[in-house]
Amino acid sequence: MKNTPAPVPIHSIETKVMHTLGFDIMDLEGKGGKKYDSSLLHRHTFFELFFFSGGKGSHEIDFMHYNVGKNSVHFVSPGQIHQLTLKGTKGYVLCFTEDFVSLAAKENFVEKFPFYDSASHPVIDLDRAVGEELAALVTSITKEFRSGNDNTDILRAYLNILLLKIRAFLSGNGKTETSFQNRHAKVTRFKSLVNEHYIFHKPVSDYASDLNISPNHLNALCKTHEGKTATQLVQERLLLEAKRLLYATDMNIKEIAFQLNFEDVAYFNRFFKKQSGLAPVQYRKQVQQNR
Repeated sequence: MKNTPAPVPIHSIETKVMHTLGFDIMDLEGKGGKKYDSSLLHRHTFFELFFFSGGKGSHEIDFMHYNVGKNSVHFVSPGQIHQLTLKGTKGYVLCFTEDFVSLAAKENFVEKFPFYDSASHPVIDLDRAVGEELAALVTSITKEFRSGNDNTDILRAYLNILLLKIRAFLSGNGKTETSFQNRHAKVTRFKSLVNEHYIFHKPVSDYASDLNISPNHLNALCKTHEGKTATQLVQERLLLEAKRLLYATDMNIKEIAFQLNFEDVAYFNRFFKKQSGLAPVQYRKQVQQNR
């Protein structure tokens, strides 16, 4: 019988950088004096962007496995559980906080760069030309970061250009067209609010009020742009966090239920089984066997 896995460590930007800049960039081969710890399952309190320029490997992000290959970009958002298995892989990982990006007033990071929506596909494959363009940008960012100069504004500008280039690639490439590119702004904002407040079990009517629309209108928008009701999207986010805790911590079922603000364990068990088809204990046993 397998032992319960150790809790997944949560890395903050301060543990990876010796200052409070809110930004870091590391060569995946360990050049520059820092090596990215990719072998252990973990999650972060910040955003990550992986740019792979060569080699092979696999990347597990929230229970899904993705291939690592040349000219691929992988996105990891705060709270997502991930682990890398690399084989002669070349590339970089950029780590940054939302504050570092310093967007304009009232502009939400995930709304501007929706490939960081944790519900979106976290991997894109670039064509050769765009791959070379991004590689040049990453090289410039690395050089600037290692210069030791007071260059926060330059780094911020480079990072924004990099993210905007990726967004432009997604918008202009029909083969990589995804649902978020045409998503209604209200739906994007709704999903952002759900990500912030799902643990409080707010009713859809409260979210609708925050968006200055009626619950019926919000449901109609969600059905049109996501193919699901607003309630389903809220429940899916709560289920995802429950799965993360079952998969990656040694908390018992009662502790998880209370952490997720369920009134009692029985209610949590009913919710989880209705949404996933398995009781929490069964789900934990299944994922442990697959690890």
